[in-house]
Amino acid sequence: MVARYFFILLVTFFSPALLATTPIASIDRSVIAIDDTFTLKIKVNDSGTFSGPDLNPLRSQFQVLANNQSSQHIIRNGVSESWTEWTITLAPKIKGQLTIPPISVAGEKTQPLSVIVQPSIPRSVDNPDPVFLESEISDDEIYIQQQLIYTLRIYQSVQLDNMNVSEPEFDNALIEKLSQNSFQRRIGNTPFRVHELRYAIFPQQTGELVIPEMVFTASEVTSRRSAFSLPGSGRLIRKLTQQHSVNVNAPPVNLNGKPWLPARAIKLSESWSGAIDEIRVGDSITRSITLNAEGLSETQLPPYTFAAIDGFKLYPDQGQSKTSVTEHTVTAFRTDSAAIIPTQVGVIELPEIKVAWWDTQKQALQEATLPAKTINVLPALDASTTESTPLAVDHSGTNNLAQGNNVTQPASLFWPTTSAVFALLWLITLWLWWQSRQKKGSIVTEAAMAATPKQNEKQAFEQLTKACRGSDLIAIRTAIILWADSFWENDSTRSLHDIQQCSDHASFNTALAQLDGLIYGNNKTNWNRDGFISLVKLIREQKTNKDDSKKSLPPLYATG
Repeated sequence: MVARYFFILLVTFFSPALLATTPIASIDRSVIAIDDTFTLKIKVNDSGTFSGPDLNPLRSQFQVLANNQSSQHIIRNGVSESWTEWTITLAPKIKGQLTIPPISVAGEKTQPLSVIVQPSIPRSVDNPDPVFLESEISDDEIYIQQQLIYTLRIYQSVQLDNMNVSEPEFDNALIEKLSQNSFQRRIGNTPFRVHELRYAIFPQQTGELVIPEMVFTASEVTSRRSAFSLPGSGRLIRKLTQQHSVNVNAPPVNLNGKPWLPARAIKLSESWSGAIDEIRVGDSITRSITLNAEGLSETQLPPYTFAAIDGFKLYPDQGQSKTSVTEHTVTAFRTDSAAIIPTQVGVIELPEIKVAWWDTQKQALQEATLPAKTINVLPALDASTTESTPLAVDHSGTNNLAQGNNVTQPASLFWPTTSAVFALLWLITLWLWWQSRQKKGSIVTEAAMAATPKQNEKQAFEQLTKACRGSDLIAIRTAIILWADSFWENDSTRSLHDIQQCSDHASFNTALAQLDGLIYGNNKTNWNRDGFISLVKLIREQKTNKDDSKKSLPPLYATG
């Protein structure tokens, strides 16, 4: 028995340490050329002494160029963290889809990884400059709001300092930075250091989209000719990329007012807060619908509207959305939830859910579907069907109830009644406080609006842009109302609700509702200030170009 407890003690003590040494492998790029290098990192969450990973399984398909080990130990918020990491530089020996096999380290093995090795990229020059740029786009022709990938590469065979490159900017498109990597590539007999930057661009207007030249500047590092020479005072280098032009087309299908969603892939899924086969009348259960879209940003995803269903009461919640990026694409997620309370017994059917979207790879209209679901609602539990008979109240004044040979005195109604009254008063007070909190911002804003004459629209927009750089949500809300009051000149705008009545842009109105939810509700999601300013810019531009021959879609996902 003692030996058994001692064994359990040893397992309990050492098991966290054993779990901590599980190695994790990752690579910086999954698609490379045969003459590229890439980096494999192996990390162990422990700073102990290790013999290092066994790299022999790699050598049949890869050349190991470097292997550096580092250890870290930090204390953050009173929590100690330690890890050991190996940074391994590899060069492929063959082309094709290669597998990095499991690597043994610290008595454990990493998970396998996949890398695609493509042929050498052809070069038009035999003796390239020591510093040059190249840029490329994923497509020459796309649809409005479809993701376009723009890649910029900076090549250097000499040492550079003070490197800087301009960022692409557009008035009629949204942009998201995907990745920034550095690697080595051999051109002829010359090894180059390559810095690769990738962007996702979402054009918001049909016609020609021009991607301007990107400007790269740096200074070449040279040896000091004398003690009085400044370090790094080499010649200034300035290079420009080529300009690209993309033809942006209108949607090829008529969606009859449904959202236009050009994506690489879209999936629908649902989840429930409890078991739906055990739900009863009066119970509350939450249903969540999640839309997962590859090749779209979160501002392009439409909210799901829960339709009324006989036999249920619905209480929708504020939707949650986010955007994640990889080196290849943008992926957006949006989840909308509603509390569902059954009101009748029997079989109730939830209808099928369909979302139409355009497959940019197959060039075809697709539908993401959630099948119809049948729920069998059970009767509510009757509180009176218990083993003991409830006590009756004798209004004759005797207050006695004979049960067998015992006489039971019923509890006085004074304290339950008093407690109920105080609870009701507390709820009323809480409701009045919440109402005053809801109205506070509107009263202050409307008073300020009444005392503020209409501004010049351009000045109001500049003030809105400045307010969105700060963290004061009330100031942002006020600036939005002031701008809208000057933008829609024929309407009197005193609140965000008034703006929603003037605007027919779904994404813009959703952003306004999210802002009010952050200020006055329990919505804890981040509010995308930069994305909102981009929406305002597009609305302003569409009004300016109202009579232009080019047909524009409303911003983001709406098709109007």
